[in-house]
Amino acid sequence: MKYLIDLHVHSNASDHAFSSLEELIRQAKEKKLLGFALTNHGPILPDSPREWHFGNLKVIPDYVDGIRIYKGIEANIISIEGETDLPMKYDSMLDIVLAGFHSLTPYSEESTEEENTKTLENVIRRGEVDILAHLGNPKYPFDKEKIVKLAKDYNVAIEINNSSFEKSRKGSESHCLEILKLCVKYGTYISLGSDTHFSYNIGNFSKIESLVNSSGIRQEKILNTNFEIIESFLKERRQNK
Repeated sequence: MKYLIDLHVHSNASDHAFSSLEELIRQAKEKKLLGFALTNHGPILPDSPREWHFGNLKVIPDYVDGIRIYKGIEANIISIEGETDLPMKYDSMLDIVLAGFHSLTPYSEESTEEENTKTLENVIRRGEVDILAHLGNPKYPFDKEKIVKLAKDYNVAIEINNSSFEKSRKGSESHCLEILKLCVKYGTYISLGSDTHFSYNIGNFSKIESLVNSSGIRQEKILNTNFEIIESFLKERRQNK
């Protein structure tokens, strides 16, 4: 199965990415994608866009040249209480909210497995985050079974990140495999993201596609499968906020 909606994409509004929104749209169209989520980093990172970037995403049409654009954010988890740097006054303007652990934030890379598990529990229960991003990162160990099950209970998706199998977050592969197996076990939604920072990589799931296809996960639990699934998931998420 091919997945034609990329739910983790960065533009050059984040300084460490290298393509404009128009370039991303052009490449998405050339690759025959149906759409993508624009998810630039939250404002606490040193090269992230300022918070009004997220407030002004409203100027972008839902469709440009036939490509569906979900306006979103990859927020940073910043405290054990599960807080993120999502500008809450703009939350209602966003279609989709990803969040993950990142360096150069107030959240310590020295946190223990117990602390990281508690943090993720709090992130899920706060109800602000739709998708937990790149959880396979070995820098941030956590109780995988507890979090995957809780994500199912709260209708939060867990990302399988293609970039984690390439150059980013080395050592993630075995953790991602374990997380995916648990998502299959509990029926937790998964989200596929290229995590691209360059337009030519949009929609690239080459490292994870065969893995997901062979995992036994039901098609209706993969958000990237079609618009009906992602729209139904997001609608339910918004109703429960």
